This record gives sequence, structure tokens and C-alpha cells, in this order.
Amino acid sequence: MSGEKCRFVNVEQQELRRLREQDSRLRSLQRDLPERLNTIREEGRRELQQRLEPLEQRSQQQEQEAKKLKSNLASLELETHRRMQQQRKELQKAIRESEAKQQQALESEVQRLENAMQDGFSQQRSLLLEITAEQRQEYLALNQHIDEKFTQLIAEERQSRQQLQQRLEQEKQDKNKLAQDLLDDVETIWQQVDRDYQHQRFAPGKLANLRREIDLTRNNIQAGVPEAAIATTQQTYVALADLRWELQQKEQQWQIFYNAALEDLQCLITEVQANRECQIEIGTGDESEKFLLEVDYWTNGSLNQYEQQLRQIETQIRESELSVTTEELGQISQQIENLRPRLGEIVEQARVEILSSQLRAEIADKVADVLSKMGYLLINPQTDAIYEGEDQRQAYVLKLQDANGGEVVTIISPEKEFGKNQVSINSFGKILQDETAQKQNADAIFQTLALDSIEINSPLECNDSPRQEYYDMDKVRQRQLNKPVQDIEASQG
Repeated sequence: MSGEKCRFVNVEQQELRRLREQDSRLRSLQRDLPERLNTIREEGRRELQQRLEPLEQRSQQQEQEAKKLKSNLASLELETHRRMQQQRKELQKAIRESEAKQQQALESEVQRLENAMQDGFSQQRSLLLEITAEQRQEYLALNQHIDEKFTQLIAEERQSRQQLQQRLEQEKQDKNKLAQDLLDDVETIWQQVDRDYQHQRFAPGKLANLRREIDLTRNNIQAGVPEAAIATTQQTYVALADLRWELQQKEQQWQIFYNAALEDLQCLITEVQANRECQIEIGTGDESEKFLLEVDYWTNGSLNQYEQQLRQIETQIRESELSVTTEELGQISQQIENLRPRLGEIVEQARVEILSSQLRAEIADKVADVLSKMGYLLINPQTDAIYEGEDQRQAYVLKLQDANGGEVVTIISPEKEFGKNQVSINSFGKILQDETAQKQNADAIFQTLALDSIEINSPLECNDSPRQEYYDMDKVRQRQLNKPVQDIEASQG
């Protein structure tokens, strides 16, 4: 008589904690991770400097053009460019100081990071997150510095404009020439802003509004109203100068945000690559065993999917460089920050899966011990004690025989919850064996498991027919299971 006896079993919570905390230490195999992160930071620093160089070239060109202005705006413009040049020098100094502080922080943490990598993955991640948080604070402080400096410079600029207006009042004797010279100079400055700044990106519509003011000034001159033209031109120049400072400030902030987002993302991708393989140690002392943990394999492709998601964001950032706003960069940076813990979750999932796999093998050993006391033998350990499809993520299958030709196939199948498995005991009898005896054998197996940190949390389920698809162990071993695409491609390669 044949049949199946099935129950769900759980590892006791105390035992699960021991497995997860004490006897399953993860270590990164990539000892050069700190150096790789340092390289990315250094490349990011160079890229930011390259992005800021055109701002200096633009200022030099504008300064030469300011010398050709006809009105008293020339001296004011030269003074403005002097302030801008001083601001850029202070920004460069602040960036260098911030970079040096970041690099010093990472270098000072290299030894701690290497020790953390030796101690375990969680310590490594904790320290990396701490360093990253410090670097983000440096970027925020740098932007705060920009805001404060621009506020100070704009106040100085407005004071200079007030002095200019007083001088213009004294020069109104030749009103027509003054009005035309002011108009020509403001027109030149408007064209500079239109040519040199990304005004549609950082202040859409504002420059176009000032174009209408310039056209109104021209109409006033043609209509013989130079006083109105002078007043309108002065107002237009004030608004134009404010817009230029605003564009300069927003562009510098954008450059810093863009560089920070890209740098953070590249560091996270590097960390993903560094943790594709980890070493897991199960047990303690002389009884400990070390396994090479391929994270993507044990998570059914989750690590690859995670890296692809990060690379898609990287592509999005690079392809939208000419259009992405500072606000959108802030949203992308927050998205990266929200994704950062996912790596730890994936590696933890891999660790749990390999522990679960080992647990299934241990349960199978306990079942084999009980059956051996009932007269069953494991004929060939290489072929009759295997993972389904030779895939350690799948069910563990064990087949034993007795002297009378009876066979018992035990299937330990994983459930989603860590530590929970379905144990199915299938009897294939060539000689009749009553149902009571089969049930007693199954009870003996589950009772033995219950004595060894295994909780039995479901009633015994009895089926008249065994699971025939597990009888032929060759077919069980060769079974094609639903594997991730990358696993299939690897096996074909």
C-alpha cells in the first residue's frame, strides 16, 4: 500500500535567531571597495571642476564686453564682474575644502571600513551609510554657503546701483544721448544673458519680459520722451542684473546637485558590484563551514534587477543633463537615498535563502536517521539525496529503501516564511503495508523533529497516493525548474 503523509514544520524562534545572528556571518570578498569608492569620489571632484570652468570663461568674455559699454553702466558692470569673480574664487575654495574634508573622512575610515568588511556585511553597510550621510551634509553646507554669499553680493550690487542713479540724475542735461547710450548698453547686457545663461531652464519667461521693457524704452526715445526712456532703462537694468545673479546662483547650485546625485549613484552601483559574492560562515569554531554566497543566484535575480534599476536612473540623469531641473535632481537624490537600504535587504535575503537550504538538508538528515532505525537505507547518497533540479534553492528530496523493496521518498519543500517547510513522506510499497503502520512511521519522524528544535504546526495530512513525480530520482535531478533568465543563459553558456 502506498500513500503520502504531509505536515508543515517550523524551526523554533530561538533556533532561528541563533541561525540568523550567531552562526551566519557575512563578509564581503572585495577588499578594494574603499579604494574604488575613493576613485569615484575623485572622478566626481574632477568632473565638478570641469563643469565650473566654463563659468570662468564666460565671465572673462563678459568683462571684455563691459569695457565697450557707452554709459556709466560700464563701471558698474566691471565692478559686478569683479564681485562675481571673487564669488567664484570663494566657491572654488569652499569646494576644495569640502572635497578635502570628504576625502580625509573616507581615508580615515578606510581601516575601520576594512575591519567592518572583515567583521560582517551589516557593519560594513552601517559605516558606509554613516560616511555617505556626512558627505551629503557637506554638499548641503556648500549650497548654504552659496546662498549666503549671493545674498551678500546682491546687497552690495544694489547699493552700487543706487549710487549710479544719483550720478545719472546729474547727467540729464544731454537727455537724448544719455537715453540712447543706456538703451544700447542694456541691450548688450540683455543679449549677453540670452547668449550665456540657461534662463529658460532656471528662470523661464523672465528674460522675455525684460525684452518688452527694452522695446518700450526704444519707443519712448523715438517718441521724444527721453526722461521716460531713462527711467525705464534704469528699472530694466536693475531687473536684468538681479536676473543674472539669480541665474548664476541657480546654475552653480544645479552643478553641485547634479554632481552629487551622479556620484552617490555611482558609489552605490560600485557597492552592489562589490557584494555580488559574499562569504558566509555557518557554525562556530572547528565546526564552522564557509560558503561562497552568490547573491544574485540566491535571490532569483534580485541583485541584477536592483543594479539595472540604478543604471536606469544613471542613464536618466545623463540623458536629461540639458533639461533636468534642480528640483528634479533633488527628487532623484531622494529616490537614490530611498533605494540605498535595498542592497542590505537583498544580501539579507540571500543569507536567509542559503540558511533555509542548509536547514532543509539538516531536516532530511534527521528524517534519514529515523528511517534508518526502521530498517530503511540510503542506497546511493550521490543520487538519492539531492536538491530538486540540482538547484539548492528548491526542495530537498531523499529516497530510502528497506529490505522488502519498500521505498520512502521524503520531500522537504521551502515556504516563503523563513524556517517554515513542508515535509512530505511518500511510501512506495511493493509489499503491502497497512495505513496504520505508515501513519505510525510518519508520526515517529515528526516526533523526532519536534524534539530537535522543530515545531509541528499543522495536523498530519494523509493522501492515498504518493507524489509520483518524485519517485524517479533521475528525473527529479534533471527537472527544469522556473529559473531566472540569467541562470538559464549561464547554464547554456
